[in-house]
Amino acid sequence: MKQNQRLKIGAAVLAIGALSLSAASIAMLAQGPDVTTHIGRLLCAGALANFSLSLIWALIAIFPLRRGEKWAFWAFCLPILLYGIPMLILDATNVEPSSLVSTLAPQVLGLSMALVGLFLVAPGVFRKPTE
Repeated sequence: MKQNQRLKIGAAVLAIGALSLSAASIAMLAQGPDVTTHIGRLLCAGALANFSLSLIWALIAIFPLRRGEKWAFWAFCLPILLYGIPMLILDATNVEPSSLVSTLAPQVLGLSMALVGLFLVAPGVFRKPTE
């Protein structure tokens, strides 16, 4: 597979994975949190921040990462390290056992998609410059 094709496919996988993250925001807001309470406002803030990250992440994948820009690769990795993995650990250690699989499965699937997408784009991002 050519590097350009890998970049396009990898970027598409990453964008789809990023946009799927917004499903969590929709699920949080669909519960109708009471924004007159502190917890309700925190839930809304978390949902909106999660949705914003999803959109920014998808835009990074679709545009600069698809072009093979190195900064975009690392910018895509940061939320995985600072948000995705910590949330997976937090949920794995605090969610009730009866809900564990349904809580962790989408997260593991999303992180797996990110790893596949990053694996696909990496050769195009870190290629040696041609003179």
